[in-house]
Amino acid sequence: MNVLMVGSGKGSWAMRGQQLGAALGARVLSQPTEADLHWADVVVLIKRAGLQFCRDVQRIGKPIVWDALDFWKQPAENRLTEIEAVRRLNAEAAIVKPALTIGATQAMAQAVTASPAAYVPHHSWSGLVPTAPREHVSVVAYEGNPVYLGAWLPVLQKACAARGWMFAVNPPDLSKVDILVALREGPWDGWICREWKSGVKLVNALAAGRPVLTQASAAWREVQPVGSVIAGSGDVSTALDLWADLEARRETARLSQTTAYTLSTVADSYRTILAGVLKGESCAA
Repeated sequence: MNVLMVGSGKGSWAMRGQQLGAALGARVLSQPTEADLHWADVVVLIKRAGLQFCRDVQRIGKPIVWDALDFWKQPAENRLTEIEAVRRLNAEAAIVKPALTIGATQAMAQAVTASPAAYVPHHSWSGLVPTAPREHVSVVAYEGNPVYLGAWLPVLQKACAARGWMFAVNPPDLSKVDILVALREGPWDGWICREWKSGVKLVNALAAGRPVLTQASAAWREVQPVGSVIAGSGDVSTALDLWADLEARRETARLSQTTAYTLSTVADSYRTILAGVLKGESCAA
């Protein structure tokens, strides 16, 4: 099966395109040529590559799989209402005309009506395994651009400083972190983010065996990592005190023994879905 994966950018493209593509043995490109499109049995257009390249693929007559994670403009469209977001998703799918749309959450896949749809979760970072927690908490960490934290950043910094802990951004080794954070605020938050963001930070927390402080979201409901859902700034102190307990963190590491979100597991699911598309089988979520 010749798989061509097309997209660009950083972050989710690096994982969903480059890393996953390598695991699939796919040809991974940002600017495919006519020869690349003819070579492919199936073309996976990732994120905004759907609109950019769909007409070229349609002209050649190859089946399209549109991996729609993070397809909207951010932060400009983060404030779309549910009705607006669902309309936006299906309007784009109607143009791309995929044989299958892949959602980054089950909620996203279920919102697709313009094509068959399936859910494929984000895989965790390579090499993450649950490790025994340290006796005492000393590091709380966030992965990603800290601008997404908005007003949460000073709240977290103050709460950690009051306990003599460090608040770290993008630590190189999650085994040296005690509690993880996955929060969004301001222009980087909204219905579409809560329901259609993949939750890779939650998957990483699960893979590393660490509790995570986060917000109510589709990814939280579906992945079900161990941790605390934060509704307001006052909840941060309560959650940090809860996860300061060594036995609670030991239980988190024990409950996190899973391979459901490893690269190899997600690649196997993706491969099965693509094979089904080529066979004309229904892959609907």
